[in-house]
Amino acid sequence: MLPSPIPDKRDIAASIAAVDDATTRLSAVVDTVRDGGPDAFTAPSLLPEWSIGHIVTHLARNADGFRNLLIWARTGAETPMYPSEESRDRDIEAGARRSAAELAALPAEY
Repeated sequence: MLPSPIPDKRDIAASIAAVDDATTRLSAVVDTVRDGGPDAFTAPSLLPEWSIGHIVTHLARNADGFRNLLIWARTGAETPMYPSEESRDRDIEAGARRSAAELAALPAEY
């Protein structure tokens, strides 16, 4: 297991900085993939049956899911991470078919 990038998980500022750093690194990787051409996101990933586009979409939808959980924690209004596993899977499949420009823009949304 890798060591935590946050020595004290109760340090909110350090946690936010770690998330910002991870987002910056993810954006750089996605930019590198985008620079590979219009078909770069359709290339296979190391995960069986998933393209690079599936991975990028999964990360974006996962961020949406965590936002839902934070809303639930803040308001008490039940807001599941995903409406259902089937919905999650459909969203990832649909997102993986987006254009390279659309996929490359996903990390910038966050």
